[in-house]
Amino acid sequence: MTETAPDLPHLIFGGDETPEQREAIFADYVATSLAIIHDQRAELESEAEALEAITPEERELLDAKRCHRPDIAAKIFGLRNTIELPATTPKPANDNQRSTAIDGESLLAMEFEPVRYVVPGYIAEGLTLLGGRPKLGKSWLALDFGIAVASGGMSLGVRCQQGDAIYFALEDNQRRLRDRLRVVLPRSDRPDISRLTLETEAPKVNAGLVERLDAWRTAAADPRLAIVDTFAMVRPARGRQQDSYAADYEALSPLQRWASEHNIALVVVTHVRKMEADDPLEMISGTNGLTGAADSILVLNRTSDGPKLYGRGRDIEEIEKALRFDAGRWSVIGDAADAKRSDERRAVMDAMAAGHQSPGEIAKAIGKPVANVQYLLGKMVAAGEAEKSKYGLYTPPSESSDPSE
Repeated sequence: MTETAPDLPHLIFGGDETPEQREAIFADYVATSLAIIHDQRAELESEAEALEAITPEERELLDAKRCHRPDIAAKIFGLRNTIELPATTPKPANDNQRSTAIDGESLLAMEFEPVRYVVPGYIAEGLTLLGGRPKLGKSWLALDFGIAVASGGMSLGVRCQQGDAIYFALEDNQRRLRDRLRVVLPRSDRPDISRLTLETEAPKVNAGLVERLDAWRTAAADPRLAIVDTFAMVRPARGRQQDSYAADYEALSPLQRWASEHNIALVVVTHVRKMEADDPLEMISGTNGLTGAADSILVLNRTSDGPKLYGRGRDIEEIEKALRFDAGRWSVIGDAADAKRSDERRAVMDAMAAGHQSPGEIAKAIGKPVANVQYLLGKMVAAGEAEKSKYGLYTPPSESSDPSE
């Protein structure tokens, strides 16, 4: 005889119901019974997962309990009193999160691949913000990075290891990109740039850009460098409840995570503020949320001493280089401080060539203190850049040592 399900409600009619009332009572009975059966089924499915890990003996005991046969269960339990049914441990709410915690000794013992420099001394793996004023030439510099990596060529005076690169030139079109390539590439002995992918459109950061970057990464043989020019073209809209710092950080952090996870250098080109700052790296347009999310920062700026490239990052040394722009390419003159001294020496040589020979005359001609000029003249004499007569006068050397000639 089949037993009635223990928790199902009983269907009882009083005998004086109308047909409509009986139909309503029956419908309520069916709905309640189905809900109970659904709950029991969910419970059984949950227990079924635990059954995969128990022994046949434990399964036999569990089946006896489910059949509501305490006599059989007691018999089995009496014979096997050491058996304990496995407890069902509830899964934590964040069971899909991988723990990143590690103890200090284990971390010390770990070996990591060295940091990969894509443009040695300037661009390392991770996210680099490249800032500069409009029309100053930061896009030319970004394109130079891409060409150097794709061809295994030179950029900023250093050779890059060849690999795959992608350049999102989002403020250009294909015609303008072609014209730029024709400017910077030599007509003869032109390097092969087939490993440089050029794009003029891209989705926003939160609308498919990371997926687009990942599609390029998985298709490339050796992905090393990605460039997004400019950040304003892919930046998500700020949320109504977001403050400026949070909006900046959350806009850039997905790109930083992607670059760090895959050991790829990602250069994001952006603008700088019009107002000068004591620290050039603080000129990046936006809040500190942008610079906080980046691994490295480069700022291309022009001062009274000429164009300079400033840089600082987690994996690069602080740099301040004097640059020269010619035929669409940036080249490094030297450290900014050294270049400034070179400019002063050149001014002294020009003054001597114009007939000014005493320290006082030279100082007046170049607008520098006499003491500074005397010190510099002594250095120039020692370096063979000037000659001193017995009367304390200075003249240019008989054979110019100016490297620009």
